[in-house]
Amino acid sequence: MEILNSLGVNGTLWIQLGCFLISYVALTQLILKPYLAALREREKRTVGNEESAVRMLEETNHLYGQYEKKARSINAEMKAQYDQTRAKAVAEHDRLVEAARADANKLLESARAKITTEIQSARKTLSAEVPAISAAIATKLAGKDISL
Repeated sequence: MEILNSLGVNGTLWIQLGCFLISYVALTQLILKPYLAALREREKRTVGNEESAVRMLEETNHLYGQYEKKARSINAEMKAQYDQTRAKAVAEHDRLVEAARADANKLLESARAKITTEIQSARKTLSAEVPAISAAIATKLAGKDISL
């Protein structure tokens, strides 16, 4: 005990120890526990949000990949339909143009045949009238009636 007295430890040690324990318990309950709880919550939110952001980014990349695949698929399908419809339209156009050309050729041949027939008919009519017209011209020129 003499050693304790020489170090300055006396009867107030128990009072100081009691004050220390009360202060420790009070500080732990009122300050340290709420602080540690807030720190854990903050870490949970920070790390949790970081993990959530990474997970959402991965999901976004995955969904974007699916979107691109579907867009390419739909684009290819639309192009195939367009090409098919265009080929049908071109074939129909060619068919209609050929039919119109055939009709035009028929009309042209019909018109040529009609013109040829009319020319031959006009030649026959004129060749039958040539003697009468010649006599009329000769009569007019001679001034008297010339009959052939």
